[in-house]
Amino acid sequence: MLTHAALASFAAALFSMMNPLGNIGVFAGMTAGRTDSENKRTAWTCAMAVAITLLIVTWGGPMLFKFFGVTVDSLRAAGGLIVLIIGLHMLFNKSEHKQSDEELEESESQESIAVVPLAIPMVAGPGTMATVLVAAQQNQAVLGKLEVSAVIIFFSVLCGILFSFATPVSRRLGASGMGVVTRVMGLVLAAIAMGMLTEGLKALLPGLAS
Repeated sequence: MLTHAALASFAAALFSMMNPLGNIGVFAGMTAGRTDSENKRTAWTCAMAVAITLLIVTWGGPMLFKFFGVTVDSLRAAGGLIVLIIGLHMLFNKSEHKQSDEELEESESQESIAVVPLAIPMVAGPGTMATVLVAAQQNQAVLGKLEVSAVIIFFSVLCGILFSFATPVSRRLGASGMGVVTRVMGLVLAAIAMGMLTEGLKALLPGLAS
């Protein structure tokens, strides 16, 4: 079972990593020209794909890493580094952590973009998966994983709700407002990532702790 502090830290990290508020503008831009019913269907399909992906990571990821002999401390350090890089990209409002220009161009010609690239890698990208993996690896008891799963489902539903109203919300906030949200989330994410990286390195290199 997760402590209140650990649960709050994981929820903050996951919210910042998924960045549903900052991704509203991306969603609105990629679904422009489609009907409201199509956008709502895309939003909820995306939310379902995010939930399924992260739940698979929660319940199956630790066993896979155990098979390869990856420890929680090395995973915490690597995950912290990945999340830190993504947080810095968000802090400077860059989009390299979401998808490449080639992936974005290809997605515009696809009939359905709910799973790729909206769910993966925009919302449930490498950094999000690393955050979930670290939490699942640290809390391998069934109750702990259920708590992690509950947080994942909650934020996936939140993504579905926000993306369903992406066009009016994005129009209200504007490009500058969306940029502010992304930068704030990036700052929070970078701070959390530094904690993950520090704890992992202290365990891997005990000399650093002295």
